[in-house]
Amino acid sequence: MKVNVPDELREILEEFLVEAEEILESLDQDLVDLENNPQDKELLNKIFRGMHTLKGGAGFLNLTPIVEIAHRIEDVFNKLRNDELNLTPELMDVILEGIDQLKVALQMLKESEELPDVEEIQPLLSKLDAVLKGGELPEKGEEKGRKTEGEEVEFVDGISEELKKLILQFPGKDLAGILEEIILMPPDERPMEVIPEIEKLIEEGKDVKDLIKRKEKKEETPPPQVKESSSPSPAKKQSDKKQAEKKTSETIRVDVERVENLMNLVGEIVLDRNRILRVTADVDKECRSEAVEKLIEAVTSLDRTVSDLQVAVMKLRMQPIKKIFSKFPRVVRDLARKLGKKVQLVIEGEDTELDRSILDKLEDPLIHLVRNAVDHGVEPPEERVKKGKPETGTIRLFAFHEGDHIVVGIEDDGRGIDPEKVKRKALEKGLITPEQAAQMTDKEAYELLFLPGFSTAEKVSDVSGRGVGMDVVASTIHSLRGSIEIDSELGKGTTILLKLPLTVAIIRTLMIGIRGQVYAVPLHSVVEVVRYDESLVKEVGSFKSFMLRDEVLPLFSLNELLEVEDEGEKHFIVIVKVGERLIAVSIEALYGEEEIVIKSLGELLADIPGIAGATIAGDGRVVLILDLNSLLSDYKVKLMGVKR
Repeated sequence: MKVNVPDELREILEEFLVEAEEILESLDQDLVDLENNPQDKELLNKIFRGMHTLKGGAGFLNLTPIVEIAHRIEDVFNKLRNDELNLTPELMDVILEGIDQLKVALQMLKESEELPDVEEIQPLLSKLDAVLKGGELPEKGEEKGRKTEGEEVEFVDGISEELKKLILQFPGKDLAGILEEIILMPPDERPMEVIPEIEKLIEEGKDVKDLIKRKEKKEETPPPQVKESSSPSPAKKQSDKKQAEKKTSETIRVDVERVENLMNLVGEIVLDRNRILRVTADVDKECRSEAVEKLIEAVTSLDRTVSDLQVAVMKLRMQPIKKIFSKFPRVVRDLARKLGKKVQLVIEGEDTELDRSILDKLEDPLIHLVRNAVDHGVEPPEERVKKGKPETGTIRLFAFHEGDHIVVGIEDDGRGIDPEKVKRKALEKGLITPEQAAQMTDKEAYELLFLPGFSTAEKVSDVSGRGVGMDVVASTIHSLRGSIEIDSELGKGTTILLKLPLTVAIIRTLMIGIRGQVYAVPLHSVVEVVRYDESLVKEVGSFKSFMLRDEVLPLFSLNELLEVEDEGEKHFIVIVKVGERLIAVSIEALYGEEEIVIKSLGELLADIPGIAGATIAGDGRVVLILDLNSLLSDYKVKLMGVKR
């Protein structure tokens, strides 16, 4: 169905979409936590308030399908709060189905201003109605909040007479329902003075049954834990209110496109600064004077200011990794339930911040790795018990800063990866020879998992075993100038570490050259630079090697990698890390370090192997940025003896 939103409500619709996405984003985590701890009244109230807010906003904009779903889910949580329903895995399945449908509806609304027809969501509404109907308590449930013949009703102290009248006027309604009835009244009949009181009680998690005392029904007294969680001290309420007000006043929403434009402008300033620094250095060499000294002082000050501006703008692009981590409790919960496994997910470091552009591309690789951990890693409960392990497996998803990089890891306590099994699969597929398998270390065997089409799954399923995923993970991480490492112990578990740069826009590079052409190599992949020494170069089969402090490293010339004629004399060797190996690359010229802004080569030149982009150097020349992971991939495969 098409949604017709008047122009005067456009801004309100945009605000609603942002708020609704934030509510639903936090719900996946909250619902999984609630399933593990159904008695958490504070969490129940939080989820209830979120659905109530979502329903209210959708109702104002007349978004009927969203209102219908949100209203029923809100009613379900109201019954859970009032202990009229028990939270079972089957009930949680229905709730999660409703949340998924809300996400679909919001996405449709955002992309095409359309919503599903009510008929399309009727099966879901019927399920929710069945849950609500099955959860009703005969007679006892009808008595709640209702005054019956000959029954004395008393109210707890502290609520107004006006509210008492409303409770008796709308029997069977909860506080949220009473608030809706007031809003539907004609404006001149609304008891406006009682609205803040009702909203405050809803915020505290109160309900009608918490406000009514019955002389003959002692069990109607609210349980102690509800009182404790829903009745914070006045001082705490005031403190929380102040913190909320402070947070609201100090936060503004900025369109992502504006931040990107600002980042591009800062990038141009960085390039101009580099040019000015180079020109100033040339002027200082040719003409020393008092005016030049003043120019150098001004340029030095400009350099510091631009650096500070660059850092400040970079922080605007940073977002907590919680944005994607919050989706995984639901992924693990659904997959474990589907596979009949018991898995708990532990999340650490979710406040670690990362560049938004990296964050957006990191979600799919993490989903592959987490699903693999649940499917391949964690054993079924009976198998774990036989091995002396706890029945419930544990997956740890964590992130932390390490210098100018961020490390994201997935660790499980499952069966681990058998390197011998990996080698056998590689032999069966003709990827390696028996001699190569015998010489291969465990680390090198794990790297076979990242080859396209490689899978150790015994059978194909809709979860894994199709030979896709791990190669996608590796290519995505490498495209972000990151690295991936696997560490596993058979029978104990597996840890996969992704090491990523904090940002992809402005990076430090090493400027190198061959045949008069300058290239930039991201500094994070460079281990060290040494002078070329012919006596340390050895021939090993069809490859050259370089002796570095008694360690034999494969040696390639940059000319060879770029398929350029090799005529110039080599003066330096750059040692780079590719995966778990160190590789030596010989070059003709070394120009030092420089901070650069990455520029895209455009769609026509986007898929050139080994080229990550371009930049403008301080002397005004266009410089290509080399992606050594991609450039060396063919040679790395040859070194491992893997056939393409």
